[in-house]
Amino acid sequence: MHGLTRDLPAWSISLVINLSLLLVLHAMVREVQRQDDPTAITSIVDELDREEFQFSEATAVDQLGNQGDTHSMTPSMSVATALGQTEKPPEQKIEETLLPTPLPFREAPDMAFEAQLATAQEVKGTTDDARGGVEGTMDRITYEIAASLKERKTLVVWLFDASGSLEERRAAIADRFENVYSQLDKMGARGALHTAVASFGESATLMTPTPVQDPAKLVEAVRKIKVDESGKEHVFGAVRLVVEKWKTFHSHEGRWNKLVFIVTDEKGDDAEQHLESVINQAKRFSFRCYAVGNAAVFGQEKDYVKFTFEDGYEVQRPVDRGPETAFPQALQLPFWGSGTEWRLRKMSASYGPYALTRLCAETGGMYLITDDTGGYSFDRSVMRDYTPDYRPVRMQEQEIRRHPAKAALVQVAGMSYVQSIPVPQLRFLHVNDNILRSEITEAQKPVAEIEYRLIQMQQVLSQVEDAARNLSEPRWRASFDLAMGRVLAMLVRLRGYNIMLANMKSTPKTFEKAENNQWILQPSSSIDTGPVIRKAADQAREYLKRVIDNHPGTPWATLAEKELAQDLGWEWEESHRPIPGLNGRENVTEEEVRLLLAEEEERRRQESGAAKPRKLPNL
Repeated sequence: MHGLTRDLPAWSISLVINLSLLLVLHAMVREVQRQDDPTAITSIVDELDREEFQFSEATAVDQLGNQGDTHSMTPSMSVATALGQTEKPPEQKIEETLLPTPLPFREAPDMAFEAQLATAQEVKGTTDDARGGVEGTMDRITYEIAASLKERKTLVVWLFDASGSLEERRAAIADRFENVYSQLDKMGARGALHTAVASFGESATLMTPTPVQDPAKLVEAVRKIKVDESGKEHVFGAVRLVVEKWKTFHSHEGRWNKLVFIVTDEKGDDAEQHLESVINQAKRFSFRCYAVGNAAVFGQEKDYVKFTFEDGYEVQRPVDRGPETAFPQALQLPFWGSGTEWRLRKMSASYGPYALTRLCAETGGMYLITDDTGGYSFDRSVMRDYTPDYRPVRMQEQEIRRHPAKAALVQVAGMSYVQSIPVPQLRFLHVNDNILRSEITEAQKPVAEIEYRLIQMQQVLSQVEDAARNLSEPRWRASFDLAMGRVLAMLVRLRGYNIMLANMKSTPKTFEKAENNQWILQPSSSIDTGPVIRKAADQAREYLKRVIDNHPGTPWATLAEKELAQDLGWEWEESHRPIPGLNGRENVTEEEVRLLLAEEEERRRQESGAAKPRKLPNL
């Protein structure tokens, strides 16, 4: 043997020894119980292009705007970040941290508590309509809880907005608790389902410090929620509180599913501070977040709701319900000439507000639209092609920087957010020529500024027309073409407006009927402002028709149709405006007319109740 080994080369001896060791190690088996590491993190650097890294529909969501992982932007801040800053060097960038997606629920079998649930589909990370208001929402929530219980024991946390505007919805949900939990109990949920209740406003409150199983205690907890009059909805801080409170709930018993149902009617005021950190925390400890809320108003930050005082007087109150995107894409432009139909001002975005929808999608939950906006609404199957971008804001920002057309659109949309474009004066008193000329002079003052801003918008968009042809996403294509068409149309109207006022001021027209005392500018098909303006009018129509043809059944097409339905030229129409106390006098001064009109306006205010001092509560 020794002689044999002496004849073998050194590498052969080494090979034999190593193979022997490997065989010994292979025979040694140690069984270790697998444990999920809650701290495991997968990092994706910001530099990844969209083509290199795609979020799935069930895990991607990001949409308001942030300066970093924990800051969301208002539209004006988004514009400043996207267009007014230089690119940071790589060493100063912060990696985007994406924690593992929670395991998906198994498909639950058909259940008997509602017929509509027999055909419901599990689609996580999206927005969905909960038809039937609160009742329909509770049916869907029952389905989600039941599906969770089919997999494992479940902790449910109800997180209620404590603002006054949610009193009715809180009460309606409390009324259905008994029914929901009795249905779940029939499935054998007793012992496997624990529920907690919390509320939020300026701060968060745990209404049930310890999760309970008795539905009566849940109803009692909800009804004890005190109205928060601060006007603030710190929803993301509240989510962080409940996650921290119950992140290890009954962990000694093994894994639990943990569902958070956020009941609110606004977007939340603290996304800038907490959105990204809350997403990471919720995913780390396997909390799945759902929102029971309102649809965002298409392309707008504000919606308006009617508030009625005890004496019956009504006002419109602003509420924060949008926008549905991280960066502004829809221009805030009025319709001149025929007014704006109220349904256009309250068009549904078909999606929830950005930050809450992102939270739901990133954690594998869903934004359930309980109430739509009350304006125009759109087919969900059509709007799926126009899903907002829910990737992290920094990823979106980098893409916008790289695409001139997107950068231009965000810049122009941001300009319309920061300072709205008003409707010019269209009615002019003509009691005598002096009063008419004075009215026109006052109307001309703001028009110069409006024209300057519209020209700025038109120039920014025109410079990137070639790049806009390469836009691949339907939402961006529709937004750019609509913006270009509406800006051009408004410029055409403005030029015609200026000429009409100048001509009337220099040579006042004469009324056909002697009793008339007012001129009104009405839309007209006649455009007598030269070939350049007529060409711009043709371009505006071309862009708007393209939106209608390529994006039917969408908010973009609806706005384009409204714009095209109104002629781009102007004509004068005479009318009579009653002025109490004037008694047909012609030799009257402008000051006298103003005083008479002011007195009439005050009388109307007194009759309507508007003059009564009132304190508006925070909603």
